[in-house]
Amino acid sequence: MQFLQQNAFNIAAALLVGWMLWRRLVAPRLSGVQSISASEYLQKMRDQAHTLVDVRQPGEWQSGHPKAAVHIPLGEVAARLQEIPQDKPVVVICASGNRSAMAATKLAKAGFSNVYNFSGGMGSWQGAGLPTQPGG
Repeated sequence: MQFLQQNAFNIAAALLVGWMLWRRLVAPRLSGVQSISASEYLQKMRDQAHTLVDVRQPGEWQSGHPKAAVHIPLGEVAARLQEIPQDKPVVVICASGNRSAMAATKLAKAGFSNVYNFSGGMGSWQGAGLPTQPGG
């Protein structure tokens, strides 16, 4: 008991980090979601029909987004599944890869196959020189 009292903060921090790693890395893989980097995206998706879904908030979307993306904020994904075609791969992107991992997991659990989480988010997208556009 004394050990728990003396190390409560460290235990709580370890649990939080473990939970965050689970949500970002393990849960998506268990649901069938694949990670895709900017270079892999350029190689695999350049000539393949796919749907790119940006799950960032409206303000983030307005500051610039991938040209071909559909905007569905993370909190609306479950209610707007019918807007995403199931007959082609789906790539999900956000600012860093966290929200897109959650959205991709939701899609996979809803029966979508070939779901990809864009690693590194918009920073990686822009860093690879992929096309963006401002505003709505």
